[in-house]
Parts: sequence; C-alpha cells; structure tokens
Amino acid sequence: MISKVPLRIRLTAIFGLAMAAVLAAAGYLALSRFAESQNEYARRATPEQLLASQEAYADLRRELLTALPVVFLAATVGAYLLAAAALRPVERMRAQAAAVTDTTPHRRLQVPPGRDEIARLAATLNAMLDRLQAALEREKRFAADAGHELRTPLSLLKTELDLALRRPRTPTELTAALASAAEETQRLVDLAEDLLLLARTDQADHRPRGLRTLDLAPLLQRLTARHRNAHRTTALTVHCPAHLRVKAEPTRLERALTNLISNAFQHGRGPIDITTRETRDHVEIHVRDHGPGFPPDFLPTAFNRFTRADHARTTGGTGLGLAIVAAITRAAGGTYGAANHPDGGADVWIALPAGTPR
Repeated sequence: MISKVPLRIRLTAIFGLAMAAVLAAAGYLALSRFAESQNEYARRATPEQLLASQEAYADLRRELLTALPVVFLAATVGAYLLAAAALRPVERMRAQAAAVTDTTPHRRLQVPPGRDEIARLAATLNAMLDRLQAALEREKRFAADAGHELRTPLSLLKTELDLALRRPRTPTELTAALASAAEETQRLVDLAEDLLLLARTDQADHRPRGLRTLDLAPLLQRLTARHRNAHRTTALTVHCPAHLRVKAEPTRLERALTNLISNAFQHGRGPIDITTRETRDHVEIHVRDHGPGFPPDFLPTAFNRFTRADHARTTGGTGLGLAIVAAITRAAGGTYGAANHPDGGADVWIALPAGTPR
C-alpha cells in the first residue's frame, strides 16, 4: 500500500516525521531548561519577580507553540520541493525510457552533465538499451534468415511433389521425385535440429554446466576413423599427445568437432590436418584444410548464424555449422577462431579448458 504513494511524498513524510521529532525535542528542552532556571531563581526572588518569571515562561511557551509549527510547515514544504527537484531528472529519464519501443529502438536517454548518480544511471540504462537493441536486431536477422533457409527446401519439396502429381509418371520418375523430396526433407530435419540445439544453448546459463574431464586423443581418433570411412580419397591426419585432457560435455564436444571436420571436407581440400596445442590453462584444437581458404571479408562473421562464404552456398549445409561450434565452445568456457593459414587453406580452432592430468 505504501509503495503506491509517490516517492517524493514518502520522502517528505519521512523528513516531516524526523523534523517534528527534532522540533518537539528542541521545544521540550527549551521549556525544561527555562523551568529549571526559574526554580533556582524563585528561591531568592520577590513575589513580583516570581510573577514576572512565570509570565516569561508562559510567553516562551506561546512563542514556541506559534513558531515551531511555522518552522515545521516551512521545512516540510522545502523538503517536498527539494525532493521533487531531485527526482525530476529521474522522471525525465522514465519518460524518455517509455518512449523507447520496438519501432524506435535507436532512442536513448539524455545523460545529464556531471558525474553524479543520475548521470551514471542514465549511462547504465543507455548501455542496457544498446544491448537490448543488438539482441533485437540479432533476433530479427535470425528470424529472417531462418525463414529464408526454410522457404528454399519447402519450395523445392512442393515443386517436386506437384510435378510428380501433375501427370502419370513412370516408376523411375516417381523414384527420382521421391528421392529429391527425401533430400529436401532431410535438409529440413537437419535445419530444425540445428535450430533446436542453438535455442537450447541460448537458454542455458552462461556458466559451464555438465562438464567432464575427457581424454582428447581417443575422441579425435574415433571421429577421424568415422570420417576416413566416409571420405576414403582424402587424407586425414591427427596429431594429439596421449596425455591431453579437456573439460567439456562429451556429446556436444563431439558435435562441435564433427562440424569442424565436416566443414573442412565440404568446403576445403585435402589433406586435412587435426593438431592440438597446449597453452597455460587451455588446449587448442586446430582443423586445417588445404583448400582456397576463407574470403577475407567473411572471416569476421564466420561464426555467425546463417553465414556462408559465397563459394559454399552451392554445396549445401544449413549455414549453422560454425555457429553451433561457437555456441558449444562458449558453453564450455572456451574460445574459438578462424583464419587463413599462411601456407594456404583454412584453419579453424577451438580452445577448451584443460582437464586435470592423470
């Protein structure tokens, strides 16, 4: 109930109560001290002097009863005006903040001159609005990109089915149409799974959770053996000391490394080298191919969602592979990066917290 009362009223009321207590105490002390001095004076005063002293006491009490309420009223009004003036910049910022909507995300609060608490509050709120605007723009881009990526396989799937139903088809033609429809359906499934994984990663707490200490060499050997079976004509080598251990969630780390290796096979050329490097408290895992590398203007956005180099747009994929790598690495408390190797090819790496040695 009290919280519904305007803050300036509450501040004025608190000041008024404190002021009333101070004035009452001051009046009481003044009268009590005057009365004590009268009692000492009355022992040697004449009746006329005693009467005059009592009249002076009465006059003092009347003056206090008149002056103290006036002082209290003036102080309370002054406190109200002071509180209103102090809160006026806050009310101005509230009005400016209320004007920031999803259609006007660029608006910002006016930062008053000076370096007081109000100026710091305005700067902090502006920084928060910057983060919210950036998040809103990312969500808009994500929704637009997701809609574009979903529209393409859906359109192709509808076209294949429409053509299959337009006139009688031979078994061979029907088989080809169904195979094409199955391919587009699988692309939709892959895209949906990637989006779901990214959504789960975004909703998770920023602190690493579910991490385990893993032996890195057996994991890399297992993944490379799987890819060698699928790409028998491309050389794939692993250089990882047996003692290296990392902290990560096993299933997601395997997904991240699979994306890196698959990306090298799909967009690069062999041989493909997987190497590791120890730093003070992290272990770096590099996947390098010997293809054309990344376009220079693509490198800053390589890990963004739905971003693909121009030459990669015709090779399939959802454009989420490296974005998933980045999300999984961040969730494990690691870092990531991509560069063009000086000797040619792309070099994509992740750095994970080092595990406790055996």
